Amino acid sequence: MQQHLRSRGWRLKQDLSAQGFALYERNDVEIDVPLRVDYADYARRLEEVLEILASVEKVSPAELIDDLTQPIGDTLAIRVQSEFTTSGTLPLEDSIRVRQGAKALLLSAAHSAVLPQPWFPRMTRTEAVELMNSVQEGQTQRGSFVARFIVPVEPAVGELDLDEEPFGRRVMTLLFRALEGVRHVRSLGAFKELLGMEKQGVSGNLLAALASMVPRGSGGSVEFGVTWARNRRVPSVNSTVIFPSESLAGLDAVADEMRRRVKTSGFEVIGYVTRLERPEPTADMGGGIALVPTEGETRELKRVSVQLDAASYTNAIEAHKNGTTVRVVGTLQKSGRRWVLADASGFEQIGDGDAQADHAEAL
Repeated sequence: MQQHLRSRGWRLKQDLSAQGFALYERNDVEIDVPLRVDYADYARRLEEVLEILASVEKVSPAELIDDLTQPIGDTLAIRVQSEFTTSGTLPLEDSIRVRQGAKALLLSAAHSAVLPQPWFPRMTRTEAVELMNSVQEGQTQRGSFVARFIVPVEPAVGELDLDEEPFGRRVMTLLFRALEGVRHVRSLGAFKELLGMEKQGVSGNLLAALASMVPRGSGGSVEFGVTWARNRRVPSVNSTVIFPSESLAGLDAVADEMRRRVKTSGFEVIGYVTRLERPEPTADMGGGIALVPTEGETRELKRVSVQLDAASYTNAIEAHKNGTTVRVVGTLQKSGRRWVLADASGFEQIGDGDAQADHAEAL
């Protein structure tokens, strides 16, 4: 309780531990926090504190109790409002999209917190992945449909400035600044301005995640809120950002443009050969192939075109025939409407052709 008060700007006015309570003050409002659980009136006095604090923070006592008893961390709440959520439930497919979108939002914000970029072809930085592994999903709330995700935040101990804030807090602060930036641009009916906002945490990955969370049906909205961890001061950033469904439409096109502008060298693609192209079927000539990615970040790409030398092309013919997965490394870039892996090298077959032939035929 006292951690929560301190993080929300309450000041310890008087330590009255001998009398069994501590007096806190904020904006001429005082709260007596009971300290002795063995006192007969402890429960009643704690209930009074909760009612006063809930009134000041404009939340229900039940919501406040929930915040105080959950694991310490910044809690991201995603509220989906649509014709499908009036009962407080959400279709399973939509629920999965919300959770996948939340993961992509947090992961993209974590990468932007380390090194801002317009697009992250590989979201595999150690700090970001470790943070994601520590995130917990909280109990869902009623009110349309609300999913919650808790990002751990260490307490402030002996720190002198905000630059030393823990990674989780920096990620959440940047995420909400990015969300507010996107909301502002879209509220003006614009898109183009989003292309130069990577330093504000707006990456193509973040925009693609937002686009994936558009509620089904007409109307509706997605609301992002945060309850800041009770062991640190609340940062100066909007804690609620609301996107009407129509404002999210088109963000996938902006994300695609950001991705198109980025050339990524040393990019690995793993997948199946689905097309072979060679002008003249001679053994001493290379040729082009089409790959359908099956692993890694390129899974979201429907097809990648690759130009191979003669030896690699011969290997590709065999992989296509046997239905085996292959691996190749090159520079991923956009050419018109196609994804191309230029300067390809290291082409090789991996996996068991007999075990994967059926999958190759399905592709």
